[in-house]
Amino acid sequence: MFRESGRTVTVPLVLIVDDEPGLLRLFAGLVGRLNCDAIPASGGGEAIDILSHETPDLMILDLAMPEVSGYQVLRYVRSVPRLENMKVMILTARPHMVPEVEALGIDCWVSKPIMPNDFLDIVDQMLSY
Repeated sequence: MFRESGRTVTVPLVLIVDDEPGLLRLFAGLVGRLNCDAIPASGGGEAIDILSHETPDLMILDLAMPEVSGYQVLRYVRSVPRLENMKVMILTARPHMVPEVEALGIDCWVSKPIMPNDFLDIVDQMLSY
């Protein structure tokens, strides 16, 4: 948060969950261009740890991760009332997995690879509504 002309302005908080370090850095850097705070999580377990004490505006979630999958993270999210208004964007190289999570409630899904400008447009739209 910061103060602007006597009012408090909240910067959107975006949790990015991906087990590929290069993609995690890329997506976090892109989100930063939108004047958002990005929290990177290198896997589902780390995401759940973060979500136990943070309430992001948006979570960008990879589905296929070792140990704790994106599906398991989303099931956790849907069990926590405090997180019910958080938007969820699935970003996956395995779109065949999307139907499993659609029933849990997601706001959108995007297939990898994605062009940076397309990614930025989608994230900006997600944070605008």
